[in-house]
Amino acid sequence: MSEKQVLCSYCARKNCYMGDVSQAPDFCPTVNKPEVMKEAMARLSEPQNQQMAQDVARSWKAKERPTRVERTVEYARLRGYKKLGLAFCAGLSKEAELLTNYLLNEGFETAAVCCMCGAISSDDIDLPEEDKVAPAGTRQAMCNPITQALVLNSENCDFNIILGLCVGDDTLFVKHSEAPVTLLAAKDRDLAHNPLGALYTAHYGYTRLNVRRPKK
Repeated sequence: MSEKQVLCSYCARKNCYMGDVSQAPDFCPTVNKPEVMKEAMARLSEPQNQQMAQDVARSWKAKERPTRVERTVEYARLRGYKKLGLAFCAGLSKEAELLTNYLLNEGFETAAVCCMCGAISSDDIDLPEEDKVAPAGTRQAMCNPITQALVLNSENCDFNIILGLCVGDDTLFVKHSEAPVTLLAAKDRDLAHNPLGALYTAHYGYTRLNVRRPKK
């Protein structure tokens, strides 16, 4: 690994939190990438970006420690969003129903689109038979995140929420969404949709993850 490779995850100090990078490690991007820092600050000073960042900070003032669901609603309210979009996995339909109820009860217009919207199959993207998990000759339904994004675009949503889309499908959704996007929950069926559980248990014998630091 290069000494200049960006690896904030290996920084033990996080002095940037205090605004002092005088003792930053060699790989610190705050020190090594001044032009990037300058561009980032220029973008942050743009009115819309600055206002969005201010509303994030305002959401920290909640008297009680809010759940992520509550914080999402609080942020949407601070931003003045009126209509929220929900892009959800069919496997989380019950959770999507409960979330829709909550958003409506909080006074938001809501549009919710399931990943199966459009009724497409793997044949529609010319997936070879050997790459399918369904038995040969049978229809293999597939997620349709681009359609989810376009439907919510057509609904003129102010803010879109992802609930449990597959890895990669969430990427496509974000790419095609016209409204800003937040992630409420990441899918991980093995860990009750808590992906970090794999890292928290990584030092136990049954883990499949190698989390030891690579040798240089």
